[in-house]
Amino acid sequence: MHVGYDLFERVMPVVGGGGGGMYRSSLAALSHVVADSVFLDGIFVCTGIVATGLLEGRSLRGHVLPNLRSVYLPTLRASVMTSSALMPLQFLSFRFLPVQLRVLSVNAVDLVWTAVVSFVSHGGGKGASDD
Repeated sequence: MHVGYDLFERVMPVVGGGGGGMYRSSLAALSHVVADSVFLDGIFVCTGIVATGLLEGRSLRGHVLPNLRSVYLPTLRASVMTSSALMPLQFLSFRFLPVQLRVLSVNAVDLVWTAVVSFVSHGGGKGASDD
């Protein structure tokens, strides 16, 4: 996240981005939120499913990759819906917090996101003991 947020800030700075004032800063913050949702969420969903499977002691080829193929798109859809609902909080974080505090702030918001993604990627509680 740190690398992504630093990159977002270099490409379109929220703080000290030249002329345009509040409008430019708000547009930059909105761009950061959209980029976070579009680019980083897909990566986090994929790595989360793979890492969880491996940490649960599942085999990569026998369970983790087939599970990734079956739950990635529904989980990504749930992620997009959750991210959309949380966008106002993320916008405020990107708009008013310095880069160093954005990850901490977004991590607090991501507790809800992680719970939803975990719930969906594990079949919504169905078959939790089927392993």
